[in-house]
Amino acid sequence: MEAWEKAVELFLVEWIQRDEFAGALVCGSFVTGDPTSHSDIDLHIVLSDSVDWRERGNRYVDRFLIEYFANSPRQIRRYFADDFANFSTSSMVQFITGKIICDPQGILSVLKEEAMTWRAKRYLPLASSSVEMRKYHLWDTFDNLCDCYEHQQPDFDFVYHQSLLLLFQGYCAILNVEQIPFGHISRYLSDPAYLHKYLKAPFPDPDFSCIFLEAMTCQDSVGRMRRYDSLLNHVFQKSGGFQVDGWRLRTPAEEQP
Repeated sequence: MEAWEKAVELFLVEWIQRDEFAGALVCGSFVTGDPTSHSDIDLHIVLSDSVDWRERGNRYVDRFLIEYFANSPRQIRRYFADDFANFSTSSMVQFITGKIICDPQGILSVLKEEAMTWRAKRYLPLASSSVEMRKYHLWDTFDNLCDCYEHQQPDFDFVYHQSLLLLFQGYCAILNVEQIPFGHISRYLSDPAYLHKYLKAPFPDPDFSCIFLEAMTCQDSVGRMRRYDSLLNHVFQKSGGFQVDGWRLRTPAEEQP
């Protein structure tokens, strides 16, 4: 048994004695591989469906930081559904790749199967009106970035990287691709090992990936603006074009309450 597994075993001693305890699963880098000095142990504690509370917290055990999440199966299923609605697979991947530590009632095995079913679902494509609205917002973000650049505002670096993030997220939505945590985007676009570890399909537009990675690491403002402009035009070209002059979008009015 590895040192981190002993830490988990010690942590679970008091939980296992509770009537509401139904099982436990460890996920994250200590299970999937390549933990760093900043990696914590992600521990899912499954409770009885009769509980009306949930809990999360952190505790050091033998120098390992354990981040635990205590939820009923009903709540975990809600996380699966909510993540899917938000174009995320985070909770599903945790359960699919996680290691069952204790499962006396078999509920962890059931949740693993359900996580795989949710992971296999496909997102519905955006409505055409939503795509057009996304493109307008991307143009507006670039226009604001241009203003920041031309006036040599001191927050240009911050605005640039925030704009890059919005561009990436907007293009993912247009392509019907799941959203990636901002701290993972570089590895997602460049590292096959990351795709394997987190059960991700490659980004469907390699040309965009190449330019985006260059834009992320470019240091001079002229080069940044050139790459951003190239990325934006690429997105517009791939999504039916965009012209701000004469742009309009008519949709049904919202019903009065």
